[in-house]
Amino acid sequence: MSRHHSQFLLFLVLFLNTLRPLSAQPTVRQDSLFSRSIGTWLHYSLLLPDGYHRSKERYPVVYLLHGFNQDHTSWFVSSELVRYAAAYRFIIVAPGFGNSWYANSAAQPMRRYEDAFIADLLPHVDSLYRTNPSRDARSIAGLSMGGYGALKFGVKYPQLFGFAAGLSPSIQFPAGLEDSAIVARRSAASNASVRAAFGAARTPLWDEQIIPLLVERAVSSAMPYLFLSSGSSDNIPEVPIQMHQLAHQLRRKKIRFEMHESPGGHDWKFWDAEIEKVLGIIARRTQ
Repeated sequence: MSRHHSQFLLFLVLFLNTLRPLSAQPTVRQDSLFSRSIGTWLHYSLLLPDGYHRSKERYPVVYLLHGFNQDHTSWFVSSELVRYAAAYRFIIVAPGFGNSWYANSAAQPMRRYEDAFIADLLPHVDSLYRTNPSRDARSIAGLSMGGYGALKFGVKYPQLFGFAAGLSPSIQFPAGLEDSAIVARRSAASNASVRAAFGAARTPLWDEQIIPLLVERAVSSAMPYLFLSSGSSDNIPEVPIQMHQLAHQLRRKKIRFEMHESPGGHDWKFWDAEIEKVLGIIARRTQ
């Protein structure tokens, strides 16, 4: 989907939502910041809860990460996110990170996407909008590639997030680059993006990107609450397999989490149903 097409769809979604008789009506907008970590503009879509402009209240913030070949509008145009969010009092931020795998690029040292998220976007949002900047009021979730990013950030930066959710998370990377069967199942463009993000061969830098290694080093009591889910008919077989393996590791480490394998595939029908559940869990934990 081209950027112009996705922006048109987002505009259409926003227009249609103005026609809905909602008891609460959030505001959705697009914004951007210049990120020093990637040397260019970082675009994001933002949802502000009903009443934001009439109050001085500070709100919990939820970051939503997109998947491969998606962008900052995808959550808004491909799911019922706006309708679900109308029931809660969240600020929701969906940034656009391209096919970066939310990593400091091995191939392009000036494209430090992990730093762009942690060092640039988070402080920008906290300074510009009335967020509750406490760790327990900040949540992150993502799908597929974004599920990898959300879990990585939650595990790697537990001081920043009280909750992290991976929906159909592609946690097989970067180690999956060493598995010929996994590489063979993916498109040339997808494999190229993973190699650009992590490097084509294992280096010490991989240890900072492999989620099971990060979990093994983590202090269990300091970890955010983790949510894992995948569809039982996911067409990427390693997704549910490695999710179950991660769940076993989390049990052994006594890290708080829940895991769900539900009917569904690696698609928006499944992710739409899951994000509705995730928002409900976040609300119970923060509001």
